[in-house]
Amino acid sequence: MLSRINKLIFTAITIEIVGAFVLAFLFYAVFFGLKETVMLLQWLYLPLLIACFITYAVGWFIGNRFSANYQFKKWQGVVIMFALIIVGIFGGMLTLSFSANNDINEIADVFPVVLVFLAFGGLPTLILGLWLGNRLSKLNPS
Repeated sequence: MLSRINKLIFTAITIEIVGAFVLAFLFYAVFFGLKETVMLLQWLYLPLLIACFITYAVGWFIGNRFSANYQFKKWQGVVIMFALIIVGIFGGMLTLSFSANNDINEIADVFPVVLVFLAFGGLPTLILGLWLGNRLSKLNPS
């Protein structure tokens, strides 16, 4: 059974992942067509799956590190969400680097991808982090 902290973190992760997938694949389909989008999904399904798994695992670990009586601040939700998105990106990129057809040869190739994810995903992550921090701070009002 999950604690309330874990449930809130998992809810925020799920909203982030579903929103990112819907928007990314919708825009990709608009600009490159549905056939190309399906091919992209076939190529990236394993890195996406591993990245999601890693994000949920780290979210579970973070949620279990706090006691039930911990007094959360609102900014901590933002830090948690940005930490989770960065961990998920690096997990997916590491998985992609092991595949046969990639252009990732060294660690410097990962940073442009992280920059793109943070540029386009920063605002939704910030909003979800504020929502998460607000909900976590209301768990144990002082």
